Amino acid sequence: MNNDLIKRKRIFRGYPKDTLENTIVDAKIIEEQNAGFSIKKRSLGKLWGVSVRSSYYTEKINNMRLYGLTDAKRDTEIINLTDLCKEIVDPTDAPEQLSRVLKESALTPTPFKEFYELYQAKKLPSYDSIKRLVLEKINIITKDTIDEFLEIVISNGLFSNLISEDGDNRFVNQLDNNISLSPKVDNIDLSFSGEIDSNVGNPDLPVNKISRLDNRPTLLPKTNEINLMYFEDTDIFDVVKSTLNLLGIQFSLQKIVFGESGFDFNFIKSQSELNSIFILNNNNLNIENKKYWMHIGMVFGHLNEKCIFIDSKSNSNIEIDDLDSEVLKLDGNNVSQSKLLLILRLIERSVIEVNIK
Repeated sequence: MNNDLIKRKRIFRGYPKDTLENTIVDAKIIEEQNAGFSIKKRSLGKLWGVSVRSSYYTEKINNMRLYGLTDAKRDTEIINLTDLCKEIVDPTDAPEQLSRVLKESALTPTPFKEFYELYQAKKLPSYDSIKRLVLEKINIITKDTIDEFLEIVISNGLFSNLISEDGDNRFVNQLDNNISLSPKVDNIDLSFSGEIDSNVGNPDLPVNKISRLDNRPTLLPKTNEINLMYFEDTDIFDVVKSTLNLLGIQFSLQKIVFGESGFDFNFIKSQSELNSIFILNNNNLNIENKKYWMHIGMVFGHLNEKCIFIDSKSNSNIEIDDLDSEVLKLDGNNVSQSKLLLILRLIERSVIEVNIK
């Protein structure tokens, strides 16, 4: 294929591109061949068998830094191992010491730590459920990187015993609050590492990185109207309305009443082919909670991806597992962040598009 027809797209990860186990092997070479002392960049390249100008060298150094094994970057001339790294590659005889430092290293990349916090002391659900929740909750992860991210973070969890196995089931263990974490957020190499091919006509914009673009994007509505369904006039309701007004999207309001017989289900079903926002936030839940969620489940089963489900982050008490990973949870006390999250979801669902000039 003609290279002129291919567009290279850089992927910003913000997490290591390889597993902790493989990265420790790279660090251990320094310990074994150079007695753990500082080593020159060119000498390290020879030990690794790669050119210091290559992407392979950059990836290896980035991985070590993001796991907290070195402070070096790709242009650093003298590479040192951190104390954490030395404890890992040359551990004492105490098994608990090695277990502690492996967990500390596995938790150092912020996106990895966020993943384990999502599921700590819980059984891991199906792969598709994990993907949906991670894409919603960990903003740095995109559809381009989700599979790679999960492969690495789960491998690290098993290696460091952050994840346990029981037959075919996997469980994230309770995190140890005594582990000293020092995420190297400021040291993330913003030069981007790794790349994938994509057709020129299909750039697949990573929507949660809009703020990184040099040119200011224009948000263009792809629909003239949205059906906004809600139960109460809450803070979240106000956030959604103000965001739609900001985007110039008209909306019709449909207040949903929950009575003895539940919802007007036929009306809800009639909205299934429309672009809709369904605000679940309901502060008046009572002893009929189960009936409420049963009917919500029926609604969820009949609305397609054109419908966006929203709830309050602080008051959310969703009782349907599949729905919990689907719902966008907004913080009524953080209006700016909530508006941004809603805009990103609208872009994801093709309700609005981004035009870069």
